[in-house]
Amino acid sequence: MIAGRYARFTLGEAAVVSEGQRLLDQYACRRCHVIGNRGNRLAADLDQATKRKAPEELATAILKPVQNMPAFHLADSQVDTLVNALLQAAAGRKGAAPAAGPQVVHFDRGGETGQDLFSKKCGPCHRALTARLGALGRGEAGPNLSGLLSPWYPPTFRERQAWTQTSLSTWLKNPRTVRPWARMQPVVLTEPEVRELVDILRVEPDRESRTGAAAQGNGGQVPPRGRP
Repeated sequence: MIAGRYARFTLGEAAVVSEGQRLLDQYACRRCHVIGNRGNRLAADLDQATKRKAPEELATAILKPVQNMPAFHLADSQVDTLVNALLQAAAGRKGAAPAAGPQVVHFDRGGETGQDLFSKKCGPCHRALTARLGALGRGEAGPNLSGLLSPWYPPTFRERQAWTQTSLSTWLKNPRTVRPWARMQPVVLTEPEVRELVDILRVEPDRESRTGAAAQGNGGQVPPRGRP
């Protein structure tokens, strides 16, 4: 038995289902989480979390994020809708999880010493949860860059194009050639440094995750905190 507000998706309420999916895309939840067997494995698999935790616990986790998770400052009604979306996605998950190595969840702040390239060049303004180094950065001025180079990050480069090594390099050289009103200043990096930054931000999604992202056209919406 679960509270009625978390079971509305089972009643065929199309508005709740569509709004839940819209919120998952708007806040780019799959750039860190697997939801409905699709997404990155940078943080907890939320399909599995729905089996272990009560809906109220999921709601609390969204309202009061754990370390390294962005605070989205959602209304209670939006949280209820998101929980409905998570439960629906988990219920519709078909087959076993895609074959993958063990997931590493970073509870400490990797890169705390600030010696990695992201922490030195990007960390003052940005944060990112990375597969190799865990949580990096301390800034809030720019958007969270977790999953930037994966299919699950919103396509906000230019004319809704996905972020790639090439587009990231172009942006860093001079953001205003991409977006004339960009406030970010150019970041001078050598080619080896660009490759190092890409390696830090790289995420290797499961095969089924990549297929799912391609099928939906990577159509996530722009996160509300701004654009990279």
